[in-house]
Amino acid sequence: EAIAAAEPVERVVAADEPRLDRIAQAFALVVDAKSTFTYQHSERVAAVSDAIATEMALPGAARVRLRRAALLHDIGKLSVPNRILDKPGTLEADEWVVVRTHPYFTYEILARVPVFSEFAYDASCHHERIDGRGYHRGVPGEALSPSARILAAADIFDALSAARPYRGPMPLEQVLEIIGEGRGTQLCPATVDALFAAAAQNSPALVAQE
Repeated sequence: EAIAAAEPVERVVAADEPRLDRIAQAFALVVDAKSTFTYQHSERVAAVSDAIATEMALPGAARVRLRRAALLHDIGKLSVPNRILDKPGTLEADEWVVVRTHPYFTYEILARVPVFSEFAYDASCHHERIDGRGYHRGVPGEALSPSARILAAADIFDALSAARPYRGPMPLEQVLEIIGEGRGTQLCPATVDALFAAAAQNSPALVAQE
């Protein structure tokens, strides 16, 4: 408090809405720069999330929070060593343990920032499943908000669409087929339906992934 009180008034910068967006985007760039295989991943997840949210008619304020959550959902991945992220082969059991902790760190980081704490839980649920078999919490679908469900679908969509150390990018048709197989078990049916509707309308956020 003493340090804050000593700060020159003219140096104080208000965290208005546009500035918060720029901060979230800046951190997304830092996170995605960690690996060549995650370049622009957070931006793409944010774009796909917004396309789904549009189909589901989420209100404007919820879409703003969702976009910021999408941009920052992988900030916990900074805790994962590149030797694991960029590994071209199958991960060992102990390596999977490390990978599966990154949503935990996403929550721990965002929850400590007052302006981001309101979506910290949703951002950290991007690997949860509606059947309760996801990670890191393993909570059932009832515990997942519409935003968390959208993030889960958007994250999977981009992960399948982009190149990975062990495979190339998948075509849109194959991506949608895999996502459709997870409808009702891994992913929320309404969210999957909205994603398919966006794809049917050639949403730039989805078509540009190819």
